[in-house]
Amino acid sequence: MSEEIIKRYKIRAKKALGQNFLVNNAILKFIAEAIEVEWKSIIEVGPWYGALTEKLLDQKPKNLQLIELDKSMIEILNDRIDRWELESWEVKFSIENIDILKFQWNDLFQDYSVIANIPYYITSPILRHFLYTLDNKPENMVILLQKDVWDKILLWQEYWDRSKTSVLSLIVAKKTHVREVIVVPSDNFIPAPKVESSVLVFRTHSKYDEYCDKKFLKLIKVAFVASRKKLSKNLMNGGFEKIDVTRAFGRLHIDPMARPENLWIETWCKLSEELY
Repeated sequence: MSEEIIKRYKIRAKKALGQNFLVNNAILKFIAEAIEVEWKSIIEVGPWYGALTEKLLDQKPKNLQLIELDKSMIEILNDRIDRWELESWEVKFSIENIDILKFQWNDLFQDYSVIANIPYYITSPILRHFLYTLDNKPENMVILLQKDVWDKILLWQEYWDRSKTSVLSLIVAKKTHVREVIVVPSDNFIPAPKVESSVLVFRTHSKYDEYCDKKFLKLIKVAFVASRKKLSKNLMNGGFEKIDVTRAFGRLHIDPMARPENLWIETWCKLSEELY
C-alpha cells in the first residue's frame, strides 16, 4: 500500500528533510502497537503521507495529532482523508503544518505519548524539547531512528558499559528508561538509507527530578567539549576553579583521572549540584 501511494502522488524524498519512507506494513503495524494506543492521546511527528497514521487509527486512540513540516505532505494527507483512506470516525483527528519544536500544547494533551520517525540531525533537539523544554512531558515516546543513534543512547544502559556515555545518552537517562523493540534493515525504506534503523521506546520517569535540569545540561555541555580528555581539565577549562573541582570530586568519590564518558548518570546529577 505504501509503495502504491508513493507512486500515485509521485512522491520524492526530500534529502533536506531527511526523508526515508518506511514501506514495510508489518513493521509499521509493529510500531503502532509498541505502546498502548487505544483511547490515548497520541502525537505523531513526521507522518509524511500517512503510512503509520493508518496503523495508529486502527488502534483507536482518543486523540491523534499529526505534526508535519512538509506542506506537500499536508496536501497528500488531506487528499487521503477525502478518499476515506484515513478514517477517523471514533478519533479526534487533526493535522498541523508546523515545526515540532514550535508546536504549543493545549489541554487536550495533559497525558499523551509521542510516536515519530525522525532523521538523525533533529533527534537530539526533539528529545531535548519533549524531555526538558516542555513542562508537560509525554508518558512514552516511540521513535524510529538510525541504528548508530541507538548506540549512543542505549548501549551503555543495556550492558552497563559506562565508557559509552555521551551527552545524548545522559540527556535521555536523566528522564527516561529506554528499550529497543525492533531493528529495521535499510531495505524496508524508500529510498534505502545507508544504515540500519532501530525503534526505541522511551518511558519517562522522575527518578532524578530533584536535581536541577538547567545545571545538569550546562555541566555536561562543558564537560564533553573534549570527551577523551580528563574531566577535571575540561571543567577547569570551562571556568570552574581547581579547588572547587577537587572538593567536588572528593565528596563524590570521583577518580581524578576520569574522563567525561566514564561517569554514571547519578554522579552527573550530584556533580551538577556540587559545582553550581
